[in-house]
Amino acid sequence: MQRTIEILEQQRQDLVIRVLKKHEEMEATRIFTERILAGLSEFFLLLDKDFQVIQANREFLEHTGYPPLEESPLSLDQLVEPGQAATIRQMLTQEDFSEMEAQLRTRKGDRLPVKMRGSTHVTQNGRTLHMLICTDCSEFFDLMFQIQEGQKQLIHSSRLASLGEMAAGIGHELTQPLNAILLFARNCLKALDTPGDHSGMLRENLQIIIDRVNKASSIIATLRSFGRKVEEEQAPVDLNEIIRKIIKFLEAQLRLSEIHLDLRLWDKPCEVLGVEVRLEQVFLNLVQNAVQAMGRVAKPRLTITSRITDCLNLTTMLKEPYVLVTVADNGEGIPEELQKKIFDPFFTTREVGTGTGLGLSIVDRIVRGFSGYIEVESVPGQGASFSVYIPQYRREKKAEPQGERP
Repeated sequence: MQRTIEILEQQRQDLVIRVLKKHEEMEATRIFTERILAGLSEFFLLLDKDFQVIQANREFLEHTGYPPLEESPLSLDQLVEPGQAATIRQMLTQEDFSEMEAQLRTRKGDRLPVKMRGSTHVTQNGRTLHMLICTDCSEFFDLMFQIQEGQKQLIHSSRLASLGEMAAGIGHELTQPLNAILLFARNCLKALDTPGDHSGMLRENLQIIIDRVNKASSIIATLRSFGRKVEEEQAPVDLNEIIRKIIKFLEAQLRLSEIHLDLRLWDKPCEVLGVEVRLEQVFLNLVQNAVQAMGRVAKPRLTITSRITDCLNLTTMLKEPYVLVTVADNGEGIPEELQKKIFDPFFTTREVGTGTGLGLSIVDRIVRGFSGYIEVESVPGQGASFSVYIPQYRREKKAEPQGERP
């Protein structure tokens, strides 16, 4: 009997030792797992089959402000919008989770942009667990916002620099109506001091003054429109109207430079989806470059054309209608070895101090931003031709209401 008790006691001690060892192994595994999760720079979330969060790493809790899960339970519906929650559930359930962008809701109600990856696992005892790993993209989006703001500021500065280059021509353009206003105003004063009925002449002079004031106002309005800052909202824009506006803006400079303008625009609107101010910057830059390239030409000639043409869309790999605008000059041309560099930032062929080299680089970025592209053809001594391709904006035709069937 005593021997039996000793054997049972020995078995009890062995069992206690095995349990303690197993507990130590599990505790060591738990601590090791927590250390790994704490070292992750990404957010780690483990959810049960009901999409309740059962584990989250320290990085997630620090960035979102949520307390530990023991203090306050957390579910998927609390973290994302209902539509995104439904999508995440579906992808996890179907075990077909492709990387997606989402907005995590912090404890304060702010939105945290993340890229989310997920997977589903079933344990040996049949328990379903969902794992989500989220990469914080807030710094990336902040950086992109700063880059866009910098680009807008750079474009605005370029436009202001263009206004400075136009100062001489615009000054001449404004001087003409101002001199006319002064002249006819003096004539009116003299007529008032001269005996007799001069109402006909006064009316005629006053009408001329009104016309000249309207002319000056039009010039100032054009200056203001070119000096305004860039707006980001895209809308249908007619490139023909933009070209006409730029020609009107540069009219004085073209006349002073004795440049013959050959303007051949498509007889129908050439609409694209874009930002008007940015597109103005594109063609203003191209026209100004053409004018400068013809500075030493005896008979400068500027040719601007627009038309609709079918091109291969590299995104859809389908033939689609594009608006093609070509700005060509008969100036000095561009050597072949430089044609591949002219769209690089800070590359310029102008003399030191007369250009930043950002013009064509900005033009290229703007056009690509509207899913377009630019081609250049040039022969040294025979001029250059820049062709801008942008997908045509096609308005959806409204379905005509059908009559009631008899």
